[in-house]
Amino acid sequence: MSVGINHTSFGQLSLLADTLVIELSDSLIQFCEFQTEQNKPLFLCNYPIENIINASLNEHLITAIKHFQFSKKTYKHVHVNYFNQQFTLCPTSFYDPGNNRSLLEFNTATVSNKLIFTDDINTDVKLIFAIDESLKSTLDLIFPNHHLKHTVTVLAKLMLRAEELMKENILIQIHSNYIEVIVKQEQKLVLANQFTITTNEDILYYVLFIIEQYQLNPLTANLTIVGNVDATAELVTSLKKYIKNVRLALGNKTIIWSSVNGMPQHFNYTLLNRLFCE
Repeated sequence: MSVGINHTSFGQLSLLADTLVIELSDSLIQFCEFQTEQNKPLFLCNYPIENIINASLNEHLITAIKHFQFSKKTYKHVHVNYFNQQFTLCPTSFYDPGNNRSLLEFNTATVSNKLIFTDDINTDVKLIFAIDESLKSTLDLIFPNHHLKHTVTVLAKLMLRAEELMKENILIQIHSNYIEVIVKQEQKLVLANQFTITTNEDILYYVLFIIEQYQLNPLTANLTIVGNVDATAELVTSLKKYIKNVRLALGNKTIIWSSVNGMPQHFNYTLLNRLFCE
């Protein structure tokens, strides 16, 4: 599928950008520039990471920023979505900032000398996660006023807040080697997690397990998919065999989607909808 932005060149239209959103994971770095007054995406680009053994995510990020010349510009806002597997949820009532490292290590094994951060998903739930100190230092140096959130936090906030997702029970974001899953019942968050995958069958297994675990009715439960998955993909067809209400998400209705060519609204979902999580 061809994806593009309506612009004459990066150096011209993107000069109108006042906001930059960055999404980081071990397999992919993404950037999107916005003109926030109109919620208009101006420039979107991907930097795939094929091999992280010989270079760290931090080194790949520096290379990508130099390549796309983002460090040469000044943005009013910079939002960073960061994914790694070292995160855990904690009820706000039990949260103690002095114990966040030990709580995280209890659930995800050692985090060595990584920095520990906490997101507020809502008033009831916090998400604690680890990030490499070198990566955070690079973000601090290049974008001193950036706002960092774990992508599971972003996805959960959208699930709980977005008008387009109000009736949904399960939200799945699909990546090349993992999925993120958010489940809510009666507008309350009951699950926010990630699962490693290698095949479509893995995704189907996890979805059916979640439906059974939370006693959801496959005839009435609403499942929404986000991520770069085509509407005619085999995965979507397979899910529809077991769950009646499966759909591909729509993004925030205030985004000027006409700025994006060849890209359905469920693509790059947390990247394009991050502005609505603050």
